[in-house]
Amino acid sequence: MQNTLVRKLFGSSPNPRFKQRGLLLDISRNRVPNMKWLYRFIDALEVLRFNELQLYSEHTFAYQEHSTVWSDASPMTAAEIRSLDAYCGARGIELVANQNSFGHLERWLKHDRYRALAECPEGFTHPISGKHKDPSTLYPSKESLDFIHSLYCELLPNFRSKQIHVGGDEPWELGKGRSQEAVKIDGKQAVYLDYMQSVFDLAEQQECSAQFWADIILEKSSLIQQLPKQVTPVIWGYESDFPFDLHCHAIADGGFRGQFYVAPGAGNWNSFSGRLGVAEANIKNAAQSGHTHGASGLLLTAWGDNGHHQPYATLYPSLILTTAACWGTAISTLELADAIDAVFYKDGELATGNGAALCELGAIDAMLPQPALPNSFLHSAYFANDSELALLLKRTTTQRLEQVYTVLKEIQVEALDPEIQLSVELSLAAIERCLGKQMPTKDLHLLLDRFTSIWLQSSRSGGLNESLQALKRQN
Repeated sequence: MQNTLVRKLFGSSPNPRFKQRGLLLDISRNRVPNMKWLYRFIDALEVLRFNELQLYSEHTFAYQEHSTVWSDASPMTAAEIRSLDAYCGARGIELVANQNSFGHLERWLKHDRYRALAECPEGFTHPISGKHKDPSTLYPSKESLDFIHSLYCELLPNFRSKQIHVGGDEPWELGKGRSQEAVKIDGKQAVYLDYMQSVFDLAEQQECSAQFWADIILEKSSLIQQLPKQVTPVIWGYESDFPFDLHCHAIADGGFRGQFYVAPGAGNWNSFSGRLGVAEANIKNAAQSGHTHGASGLLLTAWGDNGHHQPYATLYPSLILTTAACWGTAISTLELADAIDAVFYKDGELATGNGAALCELGAIDAMLPQPALPNSFLHSAYFANDSELALLLKRTTTQRLEQVYTVLKEIQVEALDPEIQLSVELSLAAIERCLGKQMPTKDLHLLLDRFTSIWLQSSRSGGLNESLQALKRQN
């Protein structure tokens, strides 16, 4: 990286604000990166002085006895994890195991073999969408713990790290099915903590300390002091106004000052182009609050909700911003664009200007109203049914949509990263739908072909068809 950019990103201080500076990359929402892309990506993380990487997994590790769950997912194998672990280690990056161990296990629990482990075996009504969903949360029981223990025994020996992120966020069904009586008596948070204590013990049996999502325990902060002292709570929140300061204070005051993480979001999921303004404010907020209250780490999260349609390039601006926040520096939009080019496009295969294009794309979201969080307007518009689209369109004007259309058309995509070109094309397709323009069948086929080609350059084939089918449903 250019010396001027180095000085700008890392400042004059020899020490960062956080001992651990990590990235969580979602590999469970259809898109599992290939090894070639991962190696190149890790090289970039090294340049940015990240020292922790987690590959968020629900079902995308190739557990030997559970092929039914991952057979169509092109999962990471044990040999690949060991190779990746060594590659990270040589670059000063700790590869931390990540296996969700309570909620978000619908890819497991939808199968008959595992349904008996579910809190609600017949499914549940999602509290946000109101739609009936497959079961996603384990019933807190000995059988569930035995299941998680078997996963840890196979997974953890492939990592040199003595940490594991055990998840635990959003157990939507807890108290609404088989644990209903226990929750009535003891309260949801106490039942949650009792189960998670056992999960922490399972990690400790493998000589690992556990990171876990702190959202449920923060609902009743008096329980924080009951947590075992070797665990690391991770406070997550993805909007610019998330109350990091309040939650950091509660965790630190509960005895975990110097041993908790803050986890802002990259702002690029449920979006084709990224919500750069939201991401920047969110990252700065998390870093400042975490630093004030003694957080030991900052973990940037990059999710792939609803099919991971956003290209990986939409993550790059937030990675640069995270580095700046971890070192307490500030950079302008121009400097951000230059840094993206210097870090991610330094091999000269593609022309400079990719960083500027990504910054322009990331600003699109702020030109349109915010739908239900954490979604972007254009992403929501593309996948909405006709009635949902009509409601969205009531929140803006044809004039504003045409302004956004013009901005998108003016972004120079020739000779730029094909991933950026795809972001533009997907965004334009969404705008055209908003303006009442039906995409010709041949144009949809061309878009899907480009999506497929670009996906396969960085990612495995597993999950691709599911994401493609979602894109097709727009027409």
